[in-house]
Amino acid sequence: MNSNFKFKLLSHLKAKKEGQGFTLIELLVVVIIIGVLAAVALPNLLGQVGKARESEAKNAMGTINRTQQSYHFEKASFGPTLTNAALQANNALGVIIPASKYYEFAITGANATSATANAQGIDTAAAIDNGKSQGTRDYSARIDFSATGGTYNSIICQNDVSGVATVAPTSATACAAATTKVQ
Repeated sequence: MNSNFKFKLLSHLKAKKEGQGFTLIELLVVVIIIGVLAAVALPNLLGQVGKARESEAKNAMGTINRTQQSYHFEKASFGPTLTNAALQANNALGVIIPASKYYEFAITGANATSATANAQGIDTAAAIDNGKSQGTRDYSARIDFSATGGTYNSIICQNDVSGVATVAPTSATACAAATTKVQ
């Protein structure tokens, strides 16, 4: 074998071995970059989880408003006051709201012209904490019947912040203070 060729081959292999792997500083920089990205992304991720949980309350409030409208159409009065347990079983409205890990539902203030409902956040022990531990906001709903026009108006409102008890709307056209209209 040519000695010049051997020399070049050995020097190439030696240079190749020295260039392999990462230095400790390079690895540290990568770890720091990943840490910064995770610190920025984590709060956003937790917010999205809370929004996904809130969809359960929005669906339940809409279902309650629609069943109240049907009940009123048939009986000329809105359905009775129902607790969370009553909503999860056969009840006067004829609709079952499934049990929730994040909310407790109730129908309050039902009469001949209006009905209100609320969804209050619960903690992992099923105690009402207005969504503070689960990262959710409370919801309230109202449906009104206008005898003069024969029309129904309904509204669903969400609290602006988590951990605060919801205030029921006083009409089906506007939400109470510190709440925002959903539909």
